[in-house]
Amino acid sequence: MPNSAQAYCKYLEARKLFKAEEAKYLLVLFELLKSVSEESDYKNAFVTYDKIKDEGNDNFKYQVKFKMGLHLLAGAGCKKNIDKGYKLIIEAERLRFYPAKKWNQDHGEKNDYGTIEAKKLLKI
Repeated sequence: MPNSAQAYCKYLEARKLFKAEEAKYLLVLFELLKSVSEESDYKNAFVTYDKIKDEGNDNFKYQVKFKMGLHLLAGAGCKKNIDKGYKLIIEAERLRFYPAKKWNQDHGEKNDYGTIEAKKLLKI
């Protein structure tokens, strides 16, 4: 077998291992997101979101950005920052997260971008 064919076989095997490990990594990230999202300790949730907001794939990132946006709108576990919260929701929408798009459609024209609704959604 030529060297290039051997190298290609090594590449395919390494890619297979990488994909398997990547899938495990993403699963753990989603489990963490779910666990933190179910907590009533909003400060811990927000701090965790901030630590993991740039991890994983776009599917993961848009969910974290949306959650952080809601927390900032509501002042849940962080200082209330309506502009920054709405900006994160817009970023989640740009990553094609439908709930963020819906939020923007429903609350984007309001002066507070839906702070009361964010509190209700987070069950504050």
